Amino acid sequence: MDFKMILFLPFLFTIIIGIVNGQCYGRSGYFAHESQCDRYYVCKNGQVVDERLCPDGYVFQEWGNPKKLRCELPFNVDCAGRSNLQAPQQTGLCPRANGMYQHSADCSQFIECGNGVAHVKSCPAGLAWNDRTGNCDWPENTDCSSESIVGFSCPQPTQRELSLFGHPRYAHPADCRMLYACVASTNDVLAKRSARLLGCEEGLVFNSNTGSCDYPQNVPGCENYYSNSIEANTYSN
Repeated sequence: MDFKMILFLPFLFTIIIGIVNGQCYGRSGYFAHESQCDRYYVCKNGQVVDERLCPDGYVFQEWGNPKKLRCELPFNVDCAGRSNLQAPQQTGLCPRANGMYQHSADCSQFIECGNGVAHVKSCPAGLAWNDRTGNCDWPENTDCSSESIVGFSCPQPTQRELSLFGHPRYAHPADCRMLYACVASTNDVLAKRSARLLGCEEGLVFNSNTGSCDYPQNVPGCENYYSNSIEANTYSN
């Protein structure tokens, strides 16, 4: 080995150690790795004493109390500049050992994974899983169509509907309490609208003439909506 290289290696090693210890900011606690989002340093008195990984599927939250270990799901963690991740530990339906993921066959379902064990769960009616935010959301905010989730395609609204309601509303064909609200994603009134499934408060039904929730006796065909429900519950018990 070249003599100059022998002299240079300790100097290079010192620089590397200095850079790593610089991640500690002269403090004790847990601090983010500079290039890998699920890796972190354990520091004591400004010196790195260990380098560890979050469980697969979690990433390290850079902000917060350094004395608290902050491995979290990635939805609210900024991994910009440190986007590398450990190799995934995929098992069955779980792309990683831990986390929450959209079901590949049903937008209204998601997969909750813990230590490689998958639990399939469903969003409330009318909502779809949002893989970016980690929540059940309105379908238009996801990669899924509202028609496939809600089962309703918004018609072109009339001028009356636009002037009265802003977001035109339509009665559910089989449930007096439910309704569809057709929401525009742009200011163009002629643009395609997305349907949202909504429901009236307990005791009320949707009145398509007024575009609002109303008492059952004011909506033809829905007068006995709640009495029928009560009877059905009575017989089922």
